[in-house]
Amino acid sequence: MLIANTLKQPVTASQVFDAAFPVECEVDARDIPIYVIPQGAEPRWIILGDPRRALPVLHSWRPYNLGARARWKLVVLAAAAGILARLPGVVNIGGRISFSYWHRISNVIENGTAVIHVGNRSHTRKAIVFFPGEGSRVQVVAKVPLLPAASSAILNEAATLQRLETLKHLPRVLFQDFDRGVAAQSWLEGKPVSRIFTPAHIELLSSLAIPGVVTRVSNFRPEIAAQLDSIDLPFDRSLLRRGLEMLECDRPLPGFLEHRDFAPWNLKRLSDGNLSLLDWEWAVPNGLPWQDVCRYFYIQDALFNGPGEVYQSMSVSPLLKAYCARFAIPFQTLPALTMYYLLRVLLMDWQAGNMDLAKYSFRQIKANIESTGNPVF
Repeated sequence: MLIANTLKQPVTASQVFDAAFPVECEVDARDIPIYVIPQGAEPRWIILGDPRRALPVLHSWRPYNLGARARWKLVVLAAAAGILARLPGVVNIGGRISFSYWHRISNVIENGTAVIHVGNRSHTRKAIVFFPGEGSRVQVVAKVPLLPAASSAILNEAATLQRLETLKHLPRVLFQDFDRGVAAQSWLEGKPVSRIFTPAHIELLSSLAIPGVVTRVSNFRPEIAAQLDSIDLPFDRSLLRRGLEMLECDRPLPGFLEHRDFAPWNLKRLSDGNLSLLDWEWAVPNGLPWQDVCRYFYIQDALFNGPGEVYQSMSVSPLLKAYCARFAIPFQTLPALTMYYLLRVLLMDWQAGNMDLAKYSFRQIKANIESTGNPVF
C-alpha cells in the first residue's frame, strides 16, 4: 500500500507497518508489541516485537550529531534493559501484524521481531525493514516504497546490485516483488565510518569506472536544459543559463557508474577493513566521473553548516588530484563536471520539495560561476 501526500502530510506508524506488513493470511496475524520512536511529528523507528532482539540493528545506527548520538545511546540502553517504553516520547501502541508476506524469503527467521526505519521525506521515500535473526546478526534487509517513485528506485537498486555482482563487499539481492516495488538484500556486518575522505574512498569510487567507455559533459546538457525550461524556478535565470553554458564541455572523459548518494551514512567499514557502499536507489549505469566526489563534499557542507568553499577544497585535495590523474580527467573539465552536479541536484531537490537544499545548490552555482569566470570548453 503506497501512502499519498507524505511530502505534505506526516506519515503515521500504522500507515508504515500496513505498507511493510501486508496481510496475506489473516490466520497468520498475531498481536505483538509495537514501539514507535518518533522524530518530530512522524515515526522514525518502529520496533515490532521484543526490543532486545532488535539490538543488532540499533547498535548499527550512529547519528553524526553529538546530541542525537547521546539520545540514541539512551534508546539502545533502554532496549537492552527491556524498558524502552519508559523513555519520553516512545509509544507502545501494540497491534496485530502478519509476517505472511515475508515467508517467501526462506532465510528470514520467523521470530516475531522486525525493525522499521522510516526514510526522510523525499519523492523516493521508503521504509527499510530489518529482520534480526538468532544471536547478534541481522539476516535480511528489505525496502518497501511509501511513494510511487520509491518503487522504481528500489528496483533500480536491485538491478544495480545484480549488475555489480562481480564486485566484492556489496549486498546481494535476495528477493524482488516487481508488482509492489519491494526488494530484499543481504545484511553486511560492519561499522559506521567517519566523515573524513580517505584513500579507501578513492579505491571504492575507482571500482565504479567503466572500462573502455568514453563520455562527455556535453552529452548531458540537453536533459538539464529541458528540465530547466520545464520547471518554474525562483532563481536568477541568467545565472542558470551561464551555468548551462559550462556544460558545453566536450572533452572526452571516462565513463563511470554513478551512485549519486555517495555520503558517509551510506558507507560501512567491514571486518576486513574494506568499505561497502549501500543505498544504490539513485544509481545511474552510464554516467560521468567526479559526480560522487561532489556528492560527498557538497551534501556534508550543506547539512553540517560548512564554510561553503567546497569546490576550492576539492580542487586542491591531493587525494582528488590523484583520482583525476588515475583516470586522465583534465583539471580544466572540473568546473563543468561540478556545474553539472550542482544543476542536476538543484533540479532534483526542488522537484522533491527540499527547498533548503535547492537554495544551497543555487548559492554554490552562483559562487562557482563568479570564481571560474564561466569558462566554456
